[in-house]
Amino acid sequence: MSALDRAAVERAAAKCAFVGKTFELHDELGSTNDRARELAQAGAAEGTLVLAARQHFGRGRLGRAWSSPEGGLYLSIVLRPTDEILRRAPISLLSALAASEALDAAGRVATRIKWPNDVLLDGKKIGGVLADLFKERDAATLILGVGLNVDTDAASFAPDVAQIATSLRAHKGAAVSLEETLRLFLGIFEGHYQSVRRGGGALILARASDRMATLGQRVRVRLAERTLEGKAAGLSATGALVLELDGGQREVVYAGDVEEVRPA
Repeated sequence: MSALDRAAVERAAAKCAFVGKTFELHDELGSTNDRARELAQAGAAEGTLVLAARQHFGRGRLGRAWSSPEGGLYLSIVLRPTDEILRRAPISLLSALAASEALDAAGRVATRIKWPNDVLLDGKKIGGVLADLFKERDAATLILGVGLNVDTDAASFAPDVAQIATSLRAHKGAAVSLEETLRLFLGIFEGHYQSVRRGGGALILARASDRMATLGQRVRVRLAERTLEGKAAGLSATGALVLELDGGQREVVYAGDVEEVRPA
């Protein structure tokens, strides 16, 4: 099974302008997001990267646990976006797009995005993104957590996880390089982030929309106080999900748990 060492991370980040120029690499960690937040609060520069071979308390959206067996790519990046960047495109969706494109290139596969920030392969989850945004002294800091099932042996997934998750290794039946996948992800992510900095949010949203498995499907969206059902009609200018309800009216959903509703 492939593994990362410091030289491999340095090579992977070599062509990046700021992502990964400073990094920590751990054999084990509770959560890369928690460690990255500690570094950010201590003044870490934008682009600081935290990686771990295994996480004990990895988490996904809505507080769910994220299975983190050896062979996956688990990382967090310290970002300091301006309010203008945050308005142009959701960084979690931008990151899901970068993860999808990197996995496709690394494994010669065709992944799709499930709104808002999961990556699917053959209908199973192969990657996810968690963005933790907080403010200090009126400046925003965003900790971007990314988990990708790259060289993970399917046998290492718990039985309940194996039903809904896959990895590049499981799909291809062969080992996949963590270093190459990391290199691809960091380069693609930084390129998209810089594009949004320059005002290219609409282009990023269009590319994400093209990969969005959710669009055109009948879905159920569970919100904090109610549940909506209808057709996922598209993305708004800010990356929110536009839901076409049965009565014909449209509702914009900014956050929620989405599941596809299959015909009986």
